[in-house]
Amino acid sequence: MIIFSAIKERLSGVFERHQADVLATTIFDAYNDLVKVSDFSELKGIVRELAVAQKKSKERLTRVEVAIEELTIAQQKTEARVKELAVAE
Repeated sequence: MIIFSAIKERLSGVFERHQADVLATTIFDAYNDLVKVSDFSELKGIVRELAVAQKKSKERLTRVEVAIEELTIAQQKTEARVKELAVAE
């Protein structure tokens, strides 16, 4: 971890006090805005979880599609049988 006071002290040896303050603040802020390894690790975990969830969703969708296809066939058979019965009367 970067320490503001250490940065400021090093810069004060080369720059005027006000310049050292501005530079130290800029460096400190830039460092704190960097993406850290822990951020990437967390992101990798989230992506892994999303991949698993997507796989499960895809499997469920496939089962739903099969069920709809089976229901469509059953509905067609029902309609055909109803027509047969209607004609027989």
